[in-house]
Amino acid sequence: MQSRLAAKEFKKGYLLEITNVLERDLFGLEDENGNSLMKQPILDIRVCAGNGLGLEGNENKVEEYVSIPSMQGCIGFTVYGDSMSPQYPAGDVIFVRPIPVLDDIDYGATYLVITQSDRILKNIYPSRLGDDCLRLSAINEETNRQGERLYPDRDIRKEYIIYLYKVVGSLHREQI
Repeated sequence: MQSRLAAKEFKKGYLLEITNVLERDLFGLEDENGNSLMKQPILDIRVCAGNGLGLEGNENKVEEYVSIPSMQGCIGFTVYGDSMSPQYPAGDVIFVRPIPVLDDIDYGATYLVITQSDRILKNIYPSRLGDDCLRLSAINEETNRQGERLYPDRDIRKEYIIYLYKVVGSLHREQI
């Protein structure tokens, strides 16, 4: 440590290590867009429907920032709706990481799928319609009076997916 402190210049990676240990950003570490590397943005967006925009960029308003070192590089948003209850009930904040390759899917895990017209939080499974499709499934298995699921499974063609993000963690609304 003493030899590093005698250095004339510190690498960003070392400062980030110190910041993570202290759980405080003493150095004002920022990415190329001026966002803190220690804080994760929570976006003011609805997941059940949207205009097909991704999560990155300036088109989404940041509601607040939180600092969770294990979620570094993630983006958060608030869950609306009950299709993913009880694991992700309405009001929880979900943190996601981008998945650049659609073939790099951990089947059974929860993802945010963005198409031209929807933002959908669902578990992903292989589709019975073939390799060019995915099955999106809600966790909530509640049914109506006729015994039909309120949130039925849905198949989607991979080509319709504009952005894909994997859920890596969440905060329950009582924790916020």
